[in-house]
Amino acid sequence: MGDADDEDNTDALAQMLHDAKEDCDNERDWKKLERMLEDHITLLYPDCKEGHMKLRSTLELLQWKASNGVSDKVFNELLMLIKKLLSEGNKLPATTYEAKEFVCPLGLEV
Repeated sequence: MGDADDEDNTDALAQMLHDAKEDCDNERDWKKLERMLEDHITLLYPDCKEGHMKLRSTLELLQWKASNGVSDKVFNELLMLIKKLLSEGNKLPATTYEAKEFVCPLGLEV
């Protein structure tokens, strides 16, 4: 994927989050979407020059997990390994459960 495709996907994700926020029926769901909007603009790790964002990176990893039939146990191990490789203070989820919590307000099945 090129930079233009990444930018289009990021803009589409932001628009989807804003649209979902307008459809929230209760305060709890609204707060979840607010957190997702924050994660959408939060860098994956401090001084991330590549511009990787917390939400987008988590979604990409979960998509990879699903498309390759990776078990939760193996995915946990992968997350721990990546987390160790990234700089200190990174925002990568530490477990499959944590990663899935990020996308649950989107209504995605993972």
